[in-house]
Amino acid sequence: MYQGSVAGKAALLAEEKFVQIAGMQEDIDRQRAWEAAAEDCVLARIDHLRIFGGLPRHLPPLTEQQRRDRLKLLMKLWSSGCTCVVDEALFADIINRRRPKRSATA
Repeated sequence: MYQGSVAGKAALLAEEKFVQIAGMQEDIDRQRAWEAAAEDCVLARIDHLRIFGGLPRHLPPLTEQQRRDRLKLLMKLWSSGCTCVVDEALFADIINRRRPKRSATA
């Protein structure tokens, strides 16, 4: 089991390092596509969660690196069975960027 987890971590680190060093447009496009798919997953999950009191949409936006790191961690947690994990700052950031606020008059 130990070797498997080390191999998994090494594969993730190697992939991340490759994207940072190579800097090729194809790699950047692949990273952006992954981020968009992960954000779609988060939005779909938000629609199925019961979040009482709403999300704190007033939180400051995350940097690209913070968003990427939080998405990776959240996807890892969800895929390992921790499906009730909520990252309020990440959720608020994604909602504020991808879903416009509803006006009080609408």
